[in-house]
Amino acid sequence: MDILGRSDKEDMRSGEVKRRELAQLASFFLKQHSAYDMIPVSFRLIVLDTKLLVTKALSTLVQNGVESAPMYDSAQACYAGMLTTTDLVNLIQYYYSNFSYTEAIDDLGQVQLEDYKELLMRFKSRQTNTLCSNPLDTLYEVSRRLLATDYSTLALVDEDTETGNDVIVSVLSIYRILNFMAVNIDDKKKLRQHSLYDLEIGTYGDLVTATMDVSVIDIIRMFVDNNISVVPILDENGVVLNVFAESDIILLAREGLLDELTIPVSEALSLRPDDYPGVHTCAQDDTLFSVLDTIRKTQVQRLIVVDEDIKPVGVVTLSDVLRALII
Repeated sequence: MDILGRSDKEDMRSGEVKRRELAQLASFFLKQHSAYDMIPVSFRLIVLDTKLLVTKALSTLVQNGVESAPMYDSAQACYAGMLTTTDLVNLIQYYYSNFSYTEAIDDLGQVQLEDYKELLMRFKSRQTNTLCSNPLDTLYEVSRRLLATDYSTLALVDEDTETGNDVIVSVLSIYRILNFMAVNIDDKKKLRQHSLYDLEIGTYGDLVTATMDVSVIDIIRMFVDNNISVVPILDENGVVLNVFAESDIILLAREGLLDELTIPVSEALSLRPDDYPGVHTCAQDDTLFSVLDTIRKTQVQRLIVVDEDIKPVGVVTLSDVLRALII
């Protein structure tokens, strides 16, 4: 018993040492690169003026198929935060519960983005995402800043040396940071040596799930009530069939179906384009390298962890992965 006990403790210490070594490797890599290194030579950046009406701003997100965009206060010449699909989900939940669709459109049609912060306070004191970094900040600093919040994207904001005004340079997401690291880190061997289980990556137990016949508005309530952005969709045997994510709300908005949110999830999922990444699963014994490879190739924002019967046991988000790599 004593020998076995000592062996178990030694295994635990060995696992902790390996996890720390991996985190040191990743953290060192992130400290050697700045956010500026992540800015592509050519890219499109959508910036929303705070004088825009909320309906116009949300329409811009929908029409361009993006999940977030920085806001700029032209009167004060400063960065004013990010507008995200999570904000859209919270808006839908609030107005669906208290008003008709027509009343919601009429109300939002009179609200400018500069008054949006006050509007967001109705949603369980949710604050506007005003997170930002300087382009010269290290990726380590950016990562720590993102992980200190529940946001996955921040704006890179510089200062005009002549006027002192804010200049929104780009946006940076956890996905792009992980992708950059997976491609460019030298010692990939260590990424292959650790599984999700070894690194304790993911959230397990008490998962919020639904079936194909559940209405979209009920899924939105699940998002808001549980502060989540994805719900696994199961069959009658509890096997994972698909997922419904906040990004699906953008597709519904693009189709003009925000006044028909009682439709079942099955109908909403049929609106996805053929190249939609869909659901991607993994197992707890999958290596960190394979998970990062899947994320890079499919551009998914999370993986559903399943058992040998393809039943969900957990969810791995990009934040979970990055958190395991930061020391």
